[in-house]
Amino acid sequence: MHIVEAGGRGGVYQHAVAVAEALSETGREVVLHTATDPELEPPAGVRLCRCVRWHRDNRSRLRGPLIALDWLGRTVPHLARAVRRGEVFHFEGEFKLALSTPTLAVQRALPGRRVVQSLHNTFARSDSGLDERLLRLGVRVVDASIVFSERDAARVEELGGTPVLSPLAQYTPPVDAAAVARWRERWRAGDRPVLLFAGQVRRDKRLDLAIDASARVEADHVLAVVGEDSGDLQRCRRLADEQGVDVSWTPDYVPLDDFVAALAAADVVLCPYDRASQSGVLAVARKVGTPTVASAVGGLAELATATVPPGDPGALASAVEQVLSEQPQLDDMQAGLVEAHLRAYGRAEGDHAA
Repeated sequence: MHIVEAGGRGGVYQHAVAVAEALSETGREVVLHTATDPELEPPAGVRLCRCVRWHRDNRSRLRGPLIALDWLGRTVPHLARAVRRGEVFHFEGEFKLALSTPTLAVQRALPGRRVVQSLHNTFARSDSGLDERLLRLGVRVVDASIVFSERDAARVEELGGTPVLSPLAQYTPPVDAAAVARWRERWRAGDRPVLLFAGQVRRDKRLDLAIDASARVEADHVLAVVGEDSGDLQRCRRLADEQGVDVSWTPDYVPLDDFVAALAAADVVLCPYDRASQSGVLAVARKVGTPTVASAVGGLAELATATVPPGDPGALASAVEQVLSEQPQLDDMQAGLVEAHLRAYGRAEGDHAA
């Protein structure tokens, strides 16, 4: 079974590692194809292939074309050779649709392969009409599309594809109690509850709503932000200053161990997104037992502790106060993972072929 995740970091990669580990533990041969510099090594039993070049040190305008040239000229031919007749080609995420959709088509055209894609978004985040068409084409090219919510299963059917519903398991290292304590100290939380916005600071993630909601929560608390800027940090900093909201900012990409510790250190995780199919942040928070409040968009309601209408900071603040009064529960989010993937692969439980 060949699992391809191009980025080598972030939620999609962490999910791919969790899937690879779970399948490997059943005795199946799994190869994980990813970036030359992945953020973490997969567990023993999973073979790692570093076949995607991201040129992360290149800050010039040539970086994008270099990534595309390497993908088309090096990675696609390598994958065509690596996946043999009777094996599974499983693509995680959407990568760049202008590159990933042709890759799926190439694999589908080769004889004897089962081609599967895990759709972490069932919409084109770029809002490009071309990308929407490429997404639709990809759904129709593959043998099955693995999705993580009932809403996305219905969406794949609308697009003309074959959905398979799976849990959104994320590879999660053990929570480091010392790292949890360091986050609480960094946030100067003391005994106060911490409201955490975690992940990319991007307009559609609506950190501005979290700031507005924080201003409305009556109980003394801390609002913390942990995640790299993807274009909306400056606007949100201004908004926090204007509303007098004291925010503890960590506007950086945080390694997985520390990111998981931050989620465990918080009292409520906020995901007030405008749109989403699912959320690795919600899945990991649920796994470590931290309650969550999210917008009722996409499949977030199937992961969050509580959901609110999108764009409503008052409802978000009320939900936070309600969730803070409840007892959190742990949920490993793993049950049914292997069964769902074997179904997408066209394999029976007892079949141990690669």
